[in-house]
Amino acid sequence: MATSNLDYCGSGFWVRDEQAEVWLYLLAQEAKAVADAPEWLAGACDDWEMQATTGFVGFVSSCLDEHLGTDPARVALALHLSERVLQRLLARTPAIPKDLVNSYGTGGHDAGFDVDLPVEPVLACGRAFVSLLRKQLPPGHDSWAC
Repeated sequence: MATSNLDYCGSGFWVRDEQAEVWLYLLAQEAKAVADAPEWLAGACDDWEMQATTGFVGFVSSCLDEHLGTDPARVALALHLSERVLQRLLARTPAIPKDLVNSYGTGGHDAGFDVDLPVEPVLACGRAFVSLLRKQLPPGHDSWAC
């Protein structure tokens, strides 16, 4: 199983590609729902969706430095959207049905997911993502990946 380093401002964490892809897909969907979204968010949404659905093996990127930079308002909105995705994932516990997750088009998987996708690993990715945005260590990590 391939892994990617999701990074921001010189720090990052390693995550399995399928978890990063599902997380970024759900984040993009949440961003699409923002009324009167700023232009930068539309660009970020496009990148997140492309990263989620192209099937980059070992090279999934959140593009945070490009779209957020260090702008506090952008980081705050990304945090808000991420918290909303976490809540939606919690509502899906213990697993996202395989038919639903296959409808996302994540991972460039030819055959798709043949079983329901456990929510906990995607939640862990999301929690680490939120920590990254807050410039805090992800839960369960004693150092950042580089």
